Amino acid sequence: MPHQETASYDAIEQVRAAIRAGLMDEAVALAKNRKTKEISDPDLHLQWADVCEELNLVDDVIGELNMAVRDGPNRAETYERLAEAYLDHGQPNRAARVWAELVNRKPDEVRYHEELGAAYREAGEFEKAKKVYAAALEKTGDARFKGFMRELEFLSGSEQEPPQASAPTDNIIPEKHHLVTFTTLFSSREGVYARQWVSPTGESGYTPIQEPLTLQVAENHILGNYTIGVYPVRLDNTVSYIAFDLDVAKFAVARAISSERAWNSLMSRVHKVACALVDLAAAQDVPMYIEDSGFKGRHCWIFLDTPIPAGVAKKFGDLLKNQLNGLPSDITVEVFPKQTSVRRGGLGNLIKLPLGIHKRTGKRAVFLQPDGAPYPNQLALLDDMSKTSRRLIYAYIQRMMSSAAPPAPPRSGQIAAPPDESQDEEAAPPFRGATREESRFEPAYDVDSDPEFQTLMLKCPVLKSIVDKINQTGAVSKEETLVLIHSIGHLTHGPEAVNSIFQRCTNADPTLFLKSRLKGNPISCPKIRARIPAITSAAPCNCSFDLAVNLYPSPLIHVRVYSGSETPSPLAITVDSMQFANLVQDYMKLKKQLRETRLLLDRYEARLNGFFEDASVESVQTPMGELRRIKRDDGTASFTLEI
Repeated sequence: MPHQETASYDAIEQVRAAIRAGLMDEAVALAKNRKTKEISDPDLHLQWADVCEELNLVDDVIGELNMAVRDGPNRAETYERLAEAYLDHGQPNRAARVWAELVNRKPDEVRYHEELGAAYREAGEFEKAKKVYAAALEKTGDARFKGFMRELEFLSGSEQEPPQASAPTDNIIPEKHHLVTFTTLFSSREGVYARQWVSPTGESGYTPIQEPLTLQVAENHILGNYTIGVYPVRLDNTVSYIAFDLDVAKFAVARAISSERAWNSLMSRVHKVACALVDLAAAQDVPMYIEDSGFKGRHCWIFLDTPIPAGVAKKFGDLLKNQLNGLPSDITVEVFPKQTSVRRGGLGNLIKLPLGIHKRTGKRAVFLQPDGAPYPNQLALLDDMSKTSRRLIYAYIQRMMSSAAPPAPPRSGQIAAPPDESQDEEAAPPFRGATREESRFEPAYDVDSDPEFQTLMLKCPVLKSIVDKINQTGAVSKEETLVLIHSIGHLTHGPEAVNSIFQRCTNADPTLFLKSRLKGNPISCPKIRARIPAITSAAPCNCSFDLAVNLYPSPLIHVRVYSGSETPSPLAITVDSMQFANLVQDYMKLKKQLRETRLLLDRYEARLNGFFEDASVESVQTPMGELRRIKRDDGTASFTLEI
């Protein structure tokens, strides 16, 4: 392997180590400093694309995928990934060029024609999409392309327009507290919203307005002065709600638009799908609210008590959507957010907000009860809406993931164990995945009451750092996964402990849930340091073992499980005392963080105080509200924000 490629693979590992350690700025700097243009290894470019995607470096992802196509021109899956990357980041015309290349290479592949037409439709190039579908129909004979062309007839304006309604007569007059609740519930991309427009020809769309969503903007939306939409993914790639957009397919609209009876029947079917979603969410103790979108569908909203990563929200929405059984072919369901992250300078996909007037129909978008009737007091409903905790969102994802891979039946009553430490660990061990029922442990087991596990947490700072990170982020890396499996998995209740930890992760591989206690040698301390250097270098990983007795240093020496046999020896420490020691450690860590936060807060308050003194003011109006200064007797100041 050329030296340049070897150095680049090493650089990838350095970036991943920085990511695992939470040093995101350092990881971004390392990734930005890569030298890959002269490298001709497509696999290396794909690895860099993976790393850059994790860092939300969208342009870099696309650049690496382009080089992977350049150096591996016969890999169709790379072309597909590049096209999807262009689509995810709002560049459908470029995606169309990639799909067109795949159509030229494999003209008999129906899916490539379909994706090419969809890309042109996304770009608004309806005539090009129509030509693609016509050519695909002639080439493949697939009847679906006739349906696609019928949809395009409606999209291009040759079919009837939706029924026009008169301006609403309901007078919804919001008070200030309603507007505060409204802007809080629909907190979205900062500093921007979009206004809906309709031209005299019937065309409609949205124009981004580079202003914050203020109380005044919300008031104008509800009063019907203009209609707005928002971009769900915020600057930190989190969201404060999850939404489902239920729409009737264009060809079905074209068939039903001229018949009131057919139209009402169509809307009734859409509403039934919305109610099915509400039932699925209710089964997880997640409140969901149905909204009539104002034209040809429904929006279903889940509001969150604290923002969660967009990727987690999308995962939840996709899993819930996939539980819908028998979805009619003429009804589509889209999950918002559509993206797990949005590149710098991008906005992501837009969703129209409730309680405004749909400009094409003149109809107000109101919240509906399960029977389809509007709530009698829409503004009072805003104040009564329940929010969902992130714990419920994560718990649902973990349950669904743990049930994703059913276990294979054991042979002759035997259960295969993963390889011991002396074998190659680069491939994940062949554990069988646990079903939802099998991964639910007996009530008698409690990881906090497991003396062996608690001893490891007390004695091994590296393993404790991994578990703490999982508790904080809900994520685990491949290397961390293997370390946990090959250490904790050897304990008496290793499978229960490992699975309990993995169930806290949204990205844990369900095939790695343990079915039986591991045998053989556990992972050694040197191999742990080699696998997760970013963690071991930050933790006091310097345990002292009697090498005359223990020639194989491993964290499990702390619990003395392996003293010539696999029978655990009595422990000289009680669970209560270990839990107390761990509690003290965590308490001191929090005290340190609090002290550092207070010092930082003092510096910011001093700087703000200087600004107020220089400007000779006691309050400042900000996009978030009015910031007021409160002077203390000692000359310092504190600040309050009045929304």
